[in-house]
Amino acid sequence: CSQSPVSMLPTLAVCASFLSPQLARPPAESRAAPQPRCSVALALTLGQQPRSAVELLQLAQQLLALEPTPLAVAQLTDAIDYPRPAAIDDAGGVMPRLADALKRQRRAWLLVALLREDRDKYVETVSFLKIPRDELPNRQGVPLRACDPDPRRRDSGSGEPLVEGLNAEGLVPDCALEDVPMGENPLEAVLLETTRNIYAGETGVSRNPERSIRGLIDEMRRFMLSAEGVAASSQQEVLVRTLRTLMTPVLPPFYRIFMGGLVPRHDPGDSRVGADPKWLADGVQWVRARLPFGRSYLEPGRQLGPWFYAPALTAVVAPYAFGFLVGPASLNRRADGEVGGLVVEKCKFLQESSCKGMCLNSCKLPAQQLFSELGLPLRVSPNFETQECQWSFGEAAPPPDEDPTWPKGCVVGCTSREAMRELSGGGPAVRACE
Repeated sequence: CSQSPVSMLPTLAVCASFLSPQLARPPAESRAAPQPRCSVALALTLGQQPRSAVELLQLAQQLLALEPTPLAVAQLTDAIDYPRPAAIDDAGGVMPRLADALKRQRRAWLLVALLREDRDKYVETVSFLKIPRDELPNRQGVPLRACDPDPRRRDSGSGEPLVEGLNAEGLVPDCALEDVPMGENPLEAVLLETTRNIYAGETGVSRNPERSIRGLIDEMRRFMLSAEGVAASSQQEVLVRTLRTLMTPVLPPFYRIFMGGLVPRHDPGDSRVGADPKWLADGVQWVRARLPFGRSYLEPGRQLGPWFYAPALTAVVAPYAFGFLVGPASLNRRADGEVGGLVVEKCKFLQESSCKGMCLNSCKLPAQQLFSELGLPLRVSPNFETQECQWSFGEAAPPPDEDPTWPKGCVVGCTSREAMRELSGGGPAVRACE
């Protein structure tokens, strides 16, 4: 009942990655900075299936003793993928299933700890190991791996050599995955129709008769190609105004108080939808005037937050609020390992538009600006290879030209590039995303 040598290849490979640098160092340096040692016995023990509650508790103790290192994650992944059943008849029993759940839970915590400690090491580790993509605490920067089961497109060109993420023509490769059929439930259909009505009122663009997200994307593209919308700032401002109106005048002021920690401040010259109303600002100042101490904390416009719970709670609500635009999403961790993240499994806006410029100016930047106004930083990080999209609430977003995760070129299958070239009368370098 010994473990197969093939099943231990990931662990042995990680062992080699630790041992090789150590052997190359001078003896004094090796003693000053000892490296973790590979324990084949530990790997075999972790893979043994418990037959009793006592053995299950012993396994739990061994799991708790694991440190958040690539080696420990590799050993635990081997134990999950290649368990050693104590008895063939009990391979699917209660104890093996409990053991598997404990191992997966411990691996999740080790990955979170590794993500917090060293993100580059985390990405390198999970890119190498066969860990299900939906069990990763964060997928940002993790390439599409051979073990990922998503169906690939035949024309994805995954073997094409890339330089800084761009092909020989300076373009970002198309999504490597097949398109996923997407629709809207009745509530999402109502929200989508409402959004399109607001957007049409803001831009003056005629409505497309198609009722799905494709209709909205066509309207956004026609505005982008119009004289009024050709500037990126115009596209962004229209979307921000649309989102403010969609939130109604009631929600933003209270979100700023209870999530962003912003003290209400009324500005008679602020005509934006959702600006702090006079009655709310006056009410807070009425309370402030009667406080025996701490009045300085309620200075109008002062930010006391965002509150500690704001990123996590917003991440829980966001899939229901914006799912009609981006599709299904699930909770995960931010790039720094903290709570407040969610990942869009396959963004339907990006899938249907296949345009990096529309992604930037009609989704990413407007969403980031809206939440910045609400007092909670947001970073939106799309993955053009998989069309996943990481939303990290509470994380400040760098400008696109300073963001190493934002590709510089246009997408190969961009649906706006040819139209943009014709509109501007430019050459091959004219792209909708530039």
